[in-house]
Amino acid sequence: MPLISIVGRRSTPVRLLLIALYAILTVGAFTMVYPFLLMLTIGTADNNDAVEYRLIPRYWYDDVHLFKKYILDAASDGPYSRAGGFRTGANFGDIAVAFGKDGWFSPLNVKREDFEPVTSIPEDARSRMASDLTFFISNVCPVEFKFPAFLRNASSPYNMSERYRTWLLKKYTNNLQAINVAHNQTYRETGEIGFFSQDAHRHPDTNSAFVRDGIEFLAGQIPERVALFNSAPFGFLIKNTEPIPASYTNARMKNGKLNRALVRHEDIIDGKLGPVIREKFLRSFPARFIRIDTVKAEKSWRTYLKSRGDAYYPLSPRLPYDIGKMGAWSVFIAKTNYCPGTALSAVRVEDSYRPYIAARYGTIATLNKAYGTSYASFSNVTIPYAAMQYDYFLKHKNEIRRAYSGYNYFKGLSFIALHGDSLMVTIIYIILSIAAALTVNPMAAYAMSRFRLKESHYILLFMMATMAFPGEVLMIPNFLSVKSFPLVQILSVAACVFFFAMLVYNLQRLKIKIPIWLAATIGLAVTVFLSGYLIPNIAKQYDVNISVTLMNSFWALILPGLAHGYSIFLLKGFFDTVPPELYEAGLIDGANELQLFFNVTMPLSRPILAVTALNAFTHAYGAFMHAFLTCQDPKMWTLMVFLYEYQQYASVPMIMAALVITSIPTLIVFILAQKVILEGIVVPTFK
Repeated sequence: MPLISIVGRRSTPVRLLLIALYAILTVGAFTMVYPFLLMLTIGTADNNDAVEYRLIPRYWYDDVHLFKKYILDAASDGPYSRAGGFRTGANFGDIAVAFGKDGWFSPLNVKREDFEPVTSIPEDARSRMASDLTFFISNVCPVEFKFPAFLRNASSPYNMSERYRTWLLKKYTNNLQAINVAHNQTYRETGEIGFFSQDAHRHPDTNSAFVRDGIEFLAGQIPERVALFNSAPFGFLIKNTEPIPASYTNARMKNGKLNRALVRHEDIIDGKLGPVIREKFLRSFPARFIRIDTVKAEKSWRTYLKSRGDAYYPLSPRLPYDIGKMGAWSVFIAKTNYCPGTALSAVRVEDSYRPYIAARYGTIATLNKAYGTSYASFSNVTIPYAAMQYDYFLKHKNEIRRAYSGYNYFKGLSFIALHGDSLMVTIIYIILSIAAALTVNPMAAYAMSRFRLKESHYILLFMMATMAFPGEVLMIPNFLSVKSFPLVQILSVAACVFFFAMLVYNLQRLKIKIPIWLAATIGLAVTVFLSGYLIPNIAKQYDVNISVTLMNSFWALILPGLAHGYSIFLLKGFFDTVPPELYEAGLIDGANELQLFFNVTMPLSRPILAVTALNAFTHAYGAFMHAFLTCQDPKMWTLMVFLYEYQQYASVPMIMAALVITSIPTLIVFILAQKVILEGIVVPTFK
C-alpha cells in the first residue's frame, strides 16, 4: 500500500513535496555519478590536459586544443634524453621556440591564440614547408641532429619509448634475454627498456648494439616523429643573469620585455647581446655540437696540454671519439683561461637545412613566394617545424582524436591482463570467498534459527558488536595470526574435543552418567592445559616451531573473513521466516538435518544468499590492505594491490583509466543483481 494515496497526490502541497523530493534525489544521484564520470573522462586525457578536470575534454570537439595536446607531446629531450622512465614535468623549450612563445613552461601556459600564427598559414604554403622539411629529415639531415620526439608523455599513444619496445621485441623475436645479451643490460621486464642516453658532452658509442638499435629504430620513423637538435638560446637565456643590452630590439615585445623564444642563435654569435653573453652561451653549448678554430686555439691548446703534463697531440676541431682525449677536449673548451672564446662556434642543423633550401629554390625571392615569407636572405631562414607538424595533424586529426580517447584504457586493460597474475589471483579469491560465505555463514545461521537456542540472543549481540569496530582494528591481529598460524594448537584442540566426545559417548553406553557441566569443565581444563601450556613449553624447550605461516597463500586471504557476523545476522533473520511446517513435513518423510538444510532452507533463501554472495564478491574484489600485508609476493597480488603498484610508474590519466576498467565488473554485477538485492531486503519484511 503506498504511503500517499491517489487522492492525496492531487493536492498542490503534496505535489510540491514530491517535486522537492525528486529534485533532491536527482541532485544526490548526480553528486554520486559526477566523480565517476570525471574519472572516466580524465582516463581519456594525458599529462597535458588532465589538470583541467573537465567533464567533457575540449579536444573531443576543439581541433586547436587537440593540436595543443599533440604538439606538446612532441616535446623532446634532445641531447638530454634519458634511458627509460618518463618525465611528467616536461620542458617545452624546443616547441616554444618553434612557435615563438616565451611563456610555455607548462600546459596551462599554452593558450589557444598562441597557435594562430601557424594555423593561419595558407594551405599551399604550409604544404610546401611540410614537404620540404620531411624530405630534408628523411634524406639530407645528418644523423647526429636527429632525436626521438614524443618521448616525455607516458599517457601519449605516440610515446616513442613504447613503440621502441614493440619494435625491439619484434627484432629479437620476443626474447628478452636476447635483448639483454645484445644490449649488455639486465632488464627484468620489457617496461624497463628505454632509449639510449644521449649525453650532451659525449658521442654515442656506435659500437654498442644498444645505441645502434636506437639509431636504426629512429631512422625507420616518419619525419613527424623525429625531433631536430635546436640550437636556439632559449634555455640558456632562461638561466642567464647577464643584463641584455637595451640596444638589442630584435626580439622585444610591446611591453619592452625580451621574448627569449625569438632570440636567434645568430644574434648571440654576432655579438648583438654582448661578448660576455656570447662566450657564456658557447661554453655552455653541448660539446657534441661545438667546433674549434684550430688555428686560433693552437697556442692555447699547447699551453693547456703542458699544464696537464700531457704529451702534445693535434687539436681536434670537433669532439674526439677517444675517451681520454674527449675529457681533455671538453675541459679545454669549458674553461675561459684555456680556449679563447673567439675560436668557438656551433655546429647546427641549420647549416645543412639552409644550403638544401637554397639549392631547391635558387633565389630567396622564389622561396618567399612559395612560403609566403619575407626572408632577407637564406641565412635568415628558420626550420618550419611547427608548420610540418600542423600539416600532418590536419591530415590525421580524426585518427589522432581516436587514439587519444582510447589509449589509456587499452593500455590499462592490456597491462592488467598481460602483466603478472593479479587477474587470475583475484578471480580465484572471489570464487573461494563466495564458496566460503555460502557455506560457513548459512550453516551457523541455520543452527541458531532451527534449534532456537536460548543463547542465540547473546550470540547475535556478540556478532553485531563486531560491526562496531572498523576493520583496521583487526588488521594487526589478523596479520599476526596469518604470519604465525597456530596449527598444532588447533589440531590438539580438535583431538581433545574428539577424545572427550567419544569418551562421553562410551560412558553413556556403559550406563555411567556424568553431568554434562562436569564433563565440559574437565574437557575444557585439559584442552587449555595441553594447547595453552604443555605443547608451547615443550616446543620452546626443544626449539621446535609449532606454528606455520600462511603468508602469500589463499589461506591468508580467506581465513580471517571466513565467518562474518553481519551475514550470519541477516541469514538468521531470513531463516526465521521459513515456515516450521516445512521442516516437520521433511522429518515425517525421513529427512535428516543436512537434507533439510540443503533441500528446504537453501532453495527458499536464494535472495538473501545472493546478497551474501554479492557482499563476498565486493569484499574479495576490492580487497587491498589485508591482501597488501599478507600477500607481498607479486605472484599473489590481488587486482587492487596490483593497481597500487601500477601507480608507481604510470601517469595519473593511466591510473584513472585502470580504475574505471576495474570498476566495470562491480557495476555490471550490481546492475544485474538489482532484483535479487531487492528481494533479499523486501521479501523477509512481507513474510
